[in-house]
Amino acid sequence: MKKIERFNNSANYCNTAFDFGFRTDKIPDKPVYSAREDEEVFLTVLPFNATPIEEIEQKFDDVDFAMIEEIARSKYLSSLQVYQFVRLRGLHVQRAGSDRRLKKMLKLRVIREYEIKASDTLRGLKVYDLDFKGFQIARQRGVTFNKGNQYISTRKKQELALFDTAEDMKRILVGNMIILADLMNGVALDRFGIMETMRLAQKLPVMDGCILRTAANIQLDEESILLYEVVRSTPHSMRKLADKVTRYYTLANHPRYRENNYYGHASVPQLVICGESYEHCVKIDQYLRSRDLINEKDSLLYTDDLLYVQRTLQNLYELDKDGHRTWYRLPARQSVAEMERSA
Repeated sequence: MKKIERFNNSANYCNTAFDFGFRTDKIPDKPVYSAREDEEVFLTVLPFNATPIEEIEQKFDDVDFAMIEEIARSKYLSSLQVYQFVRLRGLHVQRAGSDRRLKKMLKLRVIREYEIKASDTLRGLKVYDLDFKGFQIARQRGVTFNKGNQYISTRKKQELALFDTAEDMKRILVGNMIILADLMNGVALDRFGIMETMRLAQKLPVMDGCILRTAANIQLDEESILLYEVVRSTPHSMRKLADKVTRYYTLANHPRYRENNYYGHASVPQLVICGESYEHCVKIDQYLRSRDLINEKDSLLYTDDLLYVQRTLQNLYELDKDGHRTWYRLPARQSVAEMERSA
């Protein structure tokens, strides 16, 4: 089994004694990260800042560094998600204080800010990733970067048209929302990751199709790994998903995957498709059935956005051809008191 990295280890994210920043007793009518027509992404443009990294680091404290580390691993985070990850690590900061620190980092050009906005709205959704100084700091502090969360300079994004779309960003934000909700709700899990690939332990590029990158993944234990493929209601999302499911079946049935996969997992991971709502998941399931991509041997599970703004461990389900749900509950983490009683 591959060693669990510090910023992917759930043991470092066990503090749940804080205000989560939203009401778990009131479910919103519409998911925050659902797709909207005519959405665009706008980069917040700020003046150049010449403050050297060494000077910035001297003035930063543990909370500042933690915020950079969380954004680095997570690729994109909302301000609320930054706050939640930092509090899960047991560091103390108020939500307003966390927002002020983000503004400070923006001015120092440590992070970048984007706004996802539709033409009929005055205010959009603010999203954060690393700027060059933040990337340098995060790398020095041991954050692992891969193709899924790699840093790309603003100039290179402009020259090569590499800016992510609103759909791309929202898929990653939902992946982080799933991980945050499971950590805050006390799911018993060993490891989590964002935009990582499941593949054989072999040199890249992979030529046999046995490779799969999903928005998020959770390792409950050595034999239970959940891959979360997030789907938004956009014109080409179903076609993209069909390709992803086909590659999942290639991976799941590869004769050497269990023996020699990159993370050393003892079993094949389970694909979970996250739609915007239950109704959206039913449409997805019907589409996959029409393409003969649902089979009994390699079952697919579903979940949806609104299950992750609730206090529940029952957030996975299987769908039959009529859209009826069979629910599954994730295991709960034992508290210290419970462990002492069972000892």
